[in-house]
Amino acid sequence: LQSRKGFIKLALENGSPILPVFTFHLDGSYGYSIPKGKLCGVLARTIGFLPLLFWGRFYIPLGIPYPKKLSVVFGRAIDLPKVEKSQITIELVNKYHQMFVDEMISLFERHKLVEGYGHRTLKIC
Repeated sequence: LQSRKGFIKLALENGSPILPVFTFHLDGSYGYSIPKGKLCGVLARTIGFLPLLFWGRFYIPLGIPYPKKLSVVFGRAIDLPKVEKSQITIELVNKYHQMFVDEMISLFERHKLVEGYGHRTLKIC
């Protein structure tokens, strides 16, 4: 999320509010395996992410997730002004992106005890 700022630019171009949303209990919805080895490391650095193998119920790849009760929580909407594309600056994008990240952290912290995540901290990469 730290380097994902395109949604902020789009929201500024359209004057659309952004809404922080967090889903608890997604962990365990799918089984997964992380490939290991030097080749996987080289591939991950080349494409920018580590390909994972994951499966759902009945071991169907990309299939139906395991049944879990999910909790979706919503933060406060952040209103963004409508700005001409040529007027959008890095500073403006960074300002609203930081507001979004701060609200995501606040949202997680407000709900983590009720959801059984009291021992965890939210790490935004």
